[in-house]
Amino acid sequence: MSSPLHFPVRRPLGLALLGLAGLLLAGCQNKAKQAPPALAVQTVMVQTRPMTHYEGFLGTVTPLQTAQIIPQTSGMLSGVHFLPGSVVQKGQLLFTINPDQARAALAQAQAKVAADLATASYNRKLVEQDRPLVAKDFITRQSYDQAVSQADAATAQVQADRAAVQQAALNLSYTRITAPISGRIGQAQVKAGNLVVANQTVLTTINQIQPIAINFSVPQNLLDAARAAQGAAAPLPVLDESSQHQIDRAQLIFVDNTVGAGTGTVALQASAANAQLALWPGQYVLVQMPVQHLTAAPILPMGAIQQGPKGAYVYVVAAGKAETRPVDVLWEESSSAVVQGLSTATPIIYPVPTRVYPGARIKVAPAAGKTRKQTPAAPEAQP
Repeated sequence: MSSPLHFPVRRPLGLALLGLAGLLLAGCQNKAKQAPPALAVQTVMVQTRPMTHYEGFLGTVTPLQTAQIIPQTSGMLSGVHFLPGSVVQKGQLLFTINPDQARAALAQAQAKVAADLATASYNRKLVEQDRPLVAKDFITRQSYDQAVSQADAATAQVQADRAAVQQAALNLSYTRITAPISGRIGQAQVKAGNLVVANQTVLTTINQIQPIAINFSVPQNLLDAARAAQGAAAPLPVLDESSQHQIDRAQLIFVDNTVGAGTGTVALQASAANAQLALWPGQYVLVQMPVQHLTAAPILPMGAIQQGPKGAYVYVVAAGKAETRPVDVLWEESSSAVVQGLSTATPIIYPVPTRVYPGARIKVAPAAGKTRKQTPAAPEAQP
């Protein structure tokens, strides 16, 4: 029995070419999906302007002067003439001590002056009367010398009495106690009607707070910066303890002549006008002292700086791709950073997109529909 004959089926050439074209098109679409489009970014350049670096140091507010009010004469306190906590002026009456005893002592001293003046006058007349008599030997030289001595003693006694009168008048003035300095006064420690003892009883205290002092310390490596700030009379911003806002401005008035052996720090004192009475004795504040100044400091926005395992870096545009460049941040101020290690001609990506990565294709886009302009260098702003 003969086997059946099989003839090969011939497909049309057009169908084969169509299938091949479909495969090529599918491959191109896969490649297009694998290559993302270029990322549109904006760039900035490093700007330069004068900048001063301030560092903050914790300080304590203290009065420039403190005066304890202590009586210089004893007696009964008869009056208190101020409101506790008020501001008093130098020379203002604060307390009075009963002046009766001091007045009596003054009157007694004045009476003694009058009596001794009469005695001295009488003795001088005796000397005048005896002078011609001793010349004619009517009296002895010894008697005459004795008269002269008594007259001199009486004159000296008058001088002593006059000094006693001055002391009595001074003691009387001590019954009126006035403010030795201007400042804010505390509470009266003794009430009227109580006995006070000279040079012992503390009546109250006055603190000078306009101007007021701020004591703080800096490390010994900043001694030159402190001396420079004092020599230039540089203003020192004074912030509250939390650094939230500025209270006042101070000026460095004292740099200690010794570095603390145990701490390695130098004690400083600044003076603030305290016109608004925002500074109070015992208050903690943060004193900003200039420690470095650059006439052409390289500035970048803080948002352009990224942090990585090896430190700070920025994204730059190089040959249409994003690259990272290390950067040293010298210090930060507000929303800017003073940097080191970048050229002013290097385009730096800012703002930094979340999808950027090293090697990503980059397309620099203008800002807000126009070419991004660089902000001109502005004069340095004091903190």
